Formats: sequence, structure tokens, C-alpha cells
Amino acid sequence: MILPSPPPLLRRPALPCPGLTFYLPSPGHFEITVPTEPQLAVFGRFMVLTCSFPVGPGTWDSASLIVTWQRGLEVVHSFYHSQDQLDRQSRRYANRTQLYLSQLHQGNASLRLDGVSLEDTGYYSCSVSTLMGSQKKTFLVEFAAFYSEPHVQITVSRSGVELLLTSRGFPSATLEWHDEQGQDVTNRTVTEVQTDPQGLYTVSSRFTRGPATNASLRFILRNPVLQQEMMRDLALSLAHELVPQDHHRCRHLFYLSVALFTILLLVLLARLAHRGPAVKLPKRDTPFPSH
Repeated sequence: MILPSPPPLLRRPALPCPGLTFYLPSPGHFEITVPTEPQLAVFGRFMVLTCSFPVGPGTWDSASLIVTWQRGLEVVHSFYHSQDQLDRQSRRYANRTQLYLSQLHQGNASLRLDGVSLEDTGYYSCSVSTLMGSQKKTFLVEFAAFYSEPHVQITVSRSGVELLLTSRGFPSATLEWHDEQGQDVTNRTVTEVQTDPQGLYTVSSRFTRGPATNASLRFILRNPVLQQEMMRDLALSLAHELVPQDHHRCRHLFYLSVALFTILLLVLLARLAHRGPAVKLPKRDTPFPSH
């Protein structure tokens, strides 16, 4: 199938005519508007790549409008001949982009991009061509992801308790640990950062504390790019030598269960012994007489 090519921009020459002056807008009079600062894309959400262009009185013609969105050389979305040209779109953006078609006549060439991921970062260009002129501008799209609710794992041993908090987001976050006196004990933790298949960071922070009573800890995670701060208070009620007591308690319960079972078995056997041998009834070879 041969795809239609974008129509060339028509520039009509000024014809000499007595008493009439033809004015053709120069390229300097056609100015599209895109963000001047980097735009932030948030993981899993949609974002709007904003772009607008001037529409003069009597100059609107949808058939002559050409809108092209690109990321580098990759075609994100293309519109001409009064319709979307999705056959020219990169597969990675299939079913993820949408122009605001009802607002094109108002000069809105913004593009909605759904399901944002780390791969969508980069420089995006908006190119618009109308009867008034044409222009192309570029801006940067950056990426961030809110960190997930921390998963808490507690491991108790004879030497104390170990807390492991795990969260996932982007970019790298700052972590802090504070004890019950409010002192920063982050230097007593071990933090690891790994990258998952989606490019997000999985942060694991491990804090170990010896046996104590009524220990309180505060965990703080910050993602400054999204102005996200998570603060979680952890209250640990650890009796002295908690783990040995737990082990002893489990052992005692097991031994007690075995002892009770043994006693019940002995009682049952004793009752059976007191009853004496069972009396067997003779077998009847003939049926009962019928009346």
C-alpha cells in the first residue's frame, strides 16, 4: 500500500493588480508555542505535550494543516489531509497518542500520551504547517515515578531484630532513619539500590537493632523530583530475650501436647483392660422365623 505523502506548503505569489495590495505573512509572523522548561512525565499516567499555533482570521483550512510530533527521528504522531496518519506512527506509540481534534481550529496542536514509562524520556519536537507558515520547536521530557508504599519485613533473632524496608520508584530517593530520641541513625543502616526491568529503582534499607524494650523508629523516604515524602513510624515491643522465650514457649507447648496425648492414651487402654475380654455372640445360620 502506498501511503499518502504530506502535502507541500503552498506559497501563493503576489500578483500585480492596480489598486490592490497582497500581503503574505512572512515566516517571522508564524510562531508556535511549546514549553520552555523540561516537562515531567510520571510513570503509568498520561501527560499532555503542549503545542499551539496562531490562527488568523479567514486563514483556517483543515485540509492544509500538517501536525507532526517526533521524538528524535521517531514519529510519535502525524496528522494531515484532515486526519490522523497512524500508519506512519512508530509502533512504540501505537494506541497511546491522541490529538485534540476538536480544538485544532483554535490552534491547539497538543498531544496526549498515555501510559508513560522511562522509555518516553527525551527531546520531543512539534512541527506545524498552515497557510500562514510553518515552524518546528523542541523541548525536553523528563521522567519520574512515585515511590510505592514501603514493604516492611521484620526478622527476629537471638541477637535482636532486623527491619527491612523496600520501596520502588524513580529517580534515586533519599532515606533517613531516626531513633526514639530523634537522632539520625542512618549510618547504622545498609541500603541497596537495584534496577527492575522497567528501569525503576528498587530501594532496600536494612536496620538491625539489639534486644530492647519499646523501641521506636522513624523511616523517612524523599523523592524531591515529585516533592514526595513518606514518613513511617515503627513501634517495636521487644521483651528482654524475646527470641529465646519464644523458642522455649514453642518447645513447652509441643512437650505438653505430647504429654496430654500420652495420658489420654493410657487412660483409654486402662478402661479397656478393666472391661475384660469381649463376649462373642454365636452366629445364626438360619434366619429368624417369620410370623
